[in-house]
Amino acid sequence: MWHDIFISQSVINKAMQLVARQRAKGEVRNCLRAFLNWEKNAPVDVGFMVSKLLLTIQLCPKTEFQSSETFGEDLSDNTWEYIFAIDLLCCHQKWIWTHDNIISKELWPVMDKWIKYRKGHANIAYTPDIIIASILRLIGRLGQLGLKEGFPSAVKNISSVIGMFIQHAQDEDIPWGIQLAAVYALCDLSPSNPAEISKILEAWRQETAHSVPSAVLSCLEEVSSLCAEEPGRVNSGDVSPPTLSVPSSSR
Repeated sequence: MWHDIFISQSVINKAMQLVARQRAKGEVRNCLRAFLNWEKNAPVDVGFMVSKLLLTIQLCPKTEFQSSETFGEDLSDNTWEYIFAIDLLCCHQKWIWTHDNIISKELWPVMDKWIKYRKGHANIAYTPDIIIASILRLIGRLGQLGLKEGFPSAVKNISSVIGMFIQHAQDEDIPWGIQLAAVYALCDLSPSNPAEISKILEAWRQETAHSVPSAVLSCLEEVSSLCAEEPGRVNSGDVSPPTLSVPSSSR
């Protein structure tokens, strides 16, 4: 199995190799260095690789939603592989780095440009809906890293922005695939504020004219079950909230 992982050139395996190169020590590192010819290849910076993966997602011309009876309009397997690779690399770099360098500088700006484009702002390039859905799903996964490392209020800030996005989804006629991605992301972030998020998601479910996929209904049930649990303690090391321009019918 390990032979296949280190020989494969898939994006997720390349990410695993990069993490192994930075974490391996002692005899394990010596074996990997010899097996993978590390002396002949300069080490790749994690931040550079994450940015490259994000750019690849955004520039892929043939990316489309994949219809699924269980999950609804979902991402392609190829896109998910890129998301898993980015998630792995960000877990290696920890939450503060991920928030400051990826969520704040890479992901929120893409979301903000998409919203401004829909509002008719000049000189804003079009971003395909599937890219926005991919960004939302990635934010959901990366936010879980913040929860695991003890930054619930920072994640709550992020979930509040996505929650507002969902609340305006019907009025703003947000595409269904993006709505589902936002809902899945909010479910991922739900431990940061389960009661409020459950309320937002239930209101969305009642308002939508679409048939809600079974996987989404299961996620909503899980969020509801969290409401009975005590809220987590806020960590004093939390970071400031994002400044995403949330769509609003009043604007």
